Amino acid sequence: MIRGFQGKVPKVAETAFVSEAAYVVGEVEVGEFSGIWPGAVVRGDFARIVIGKYTNIEDNCVIHCAS
Repeated sequence: MIRGFQGKVPKVAETAFVSEAAYVVGEVEVGEFSGIWPGAVVRGDFARIVIGKYTNIEDNCVIHCAS
């Protein structure tokens, strides 16, 4: 699931893969040829998160940054 939070919407490169079983929310940028796999959570609800090119966020990983 890809969704905005308080006006901040994820930016996902066209060549990136985000599983329908992953959760990407808020100010998140996913680079080219990267993958967000099932069960992974990337929460950019308080601070910006950048996933670079050719990066995999594997199954059930949680990435969150507090301000």
